[in-house]
Amino acid sequence: MESLSLYELPTCDSVKTFEGKTYKLKGFMGIEQSSGEVEHVSELYYRTRTVVTNNCVVAKRKNVNDELQKIKGKKLKAK
Repeated sequence: MESLSLYELPTCDSVKTFEGKTYKLKGFMGIEQSSGEVEHVSELYYRTRTVVTNNCVVAKRKNVNDELQKIKGKKLKAK
């Protein structure tokens, strides 16, 4: 499997962290959806569990210490 690098993360739409927070990515900044908290992408990268682009999951990490691995685009289900 191929890893998703820190430098590729700003091209994605959003990330979900192991803490359960969702951040919408705007360049090198992430904006937390419920609180509006702003964090730099480099701080989010190591806490990221799931990466989404165009409503598809493109990378995942099972455990905190694992690499962020690219996966085939898997469409998100509408809630």
